[in-house]
Amino acid sequence: MGKTGKIVKTAALAFLFIVIALFVLRCCLAADKSRFSGLTPTDALRSAWADGESEILSCRVEAELAADGYFSAYGFYYNPESGEVQFAVRWNRSVYRYTDMPEGHEFVFLLRDEVTGTEWPATAIEADSMSVYSYRKLVVEGVRADDGSQLTAVMVLRDGFESTQVLKHAEQVFVPYKPKKGFLEEIGQKK
Repeated sequence: MGKTGKIVKTAALAFLFIVIALFVLRCCLAADKSRFSGLTPTDALRSAWADGESEILSCRVEAELAADGYFSAYGFYYNPESGEVQFAVRWNRSVYRYTDMPEGHEFVFLLRDEVTGTEWPATAIEADSMSVYSYRKLVVEGVRADDGSQLTAVMVLRDGFESTQVLKHAEQVFVPYKPKKGFLEEIGQKK
């Protein structure tokens, strides 16, 4: 093999390595749901924990994405004492193109109990973006749920058009969530 052949082979291998590295990086970014996945201290949680302890419930969000693929919801927590629910959402910015919305449009998010039909508005308390994704940490207040509730995250894309993802199935039971030491310290509790 001549010098030209070695150069071509080296260039082809380098190109192949770069393509594989970009593919792996893309897969890692697509699977990253760590942003805003933890519990965030809020005034409602501080108040609920004022007596020294409160109950935080959670359940595993089983769906990776909404059925139509427009967004993903994860990191679900519920405090029955304060009626607060927290969860995070992530969407690919290509959703703007699919929904004919201007880039940066703030989508409306809701929490819906499919059993009772009750809907609560969600408020973004944190926002971020990375690569092609936008992230929001959402808080919903005044929620009354039990093990039989089916809670669904709703992304209102435009009038009459919404995307949904089940956060908690009616058959799922809530499980107690033990807050991390850092969270307890942030809300004024030393445990």
